[in-house]
Amino acid sequence: MEASVCIEQEGIVEEITNHGIRVRLHRDSACGQCGAHALCNLSDVSERIIEAADNSMNLKTGDVVGVSITRSMGNKAVILGYLAPFVLLVTMLIILNSLGFNELLSGLVSISVLIPYYLLIYMLRDRLKNSFYFTVRKKELQ
Repeated sequence: MEASVCIEQEGIVEEITNHGIRVRLHRDSACGQCGAHALCNLSDVSERIIEAADNSMNLKTGDVVGVSITRSMGNKAVILGYLAPFVLLVTMLIILNSLGFNELLSGLVSISVLIPYYLLIYMLRDRLKNSFYFTVRKKELQ
């Protein structure tokens, strides 16, 4: 794995189209590996399907592949998904409190400011989708 790779996860090729590859990723939390996870409601297991841009490796449906994203794209995702909304929320809360609004109103307005932010992210989803791309490489059977 390269030094610039942030995350690499194993997946299974679901579908191959002219536009790219769809890969099913199976995510387990740490609880998912526990022997008692079936008895506990805390276990978090989910599946995601991601799309990679090209199919230059002659992959077939059912092949096991490694899916990775670079560290810079991972950092950008964290900034857009967590840091920017947090800074926006806290900034609005501080500004409204300093202007003398009561705490309940300040909190509600601060939270409601996130609605336009996430609407903007939603409207820019196609542009963002082009700036985030996954690299797929075929895994060798051991």
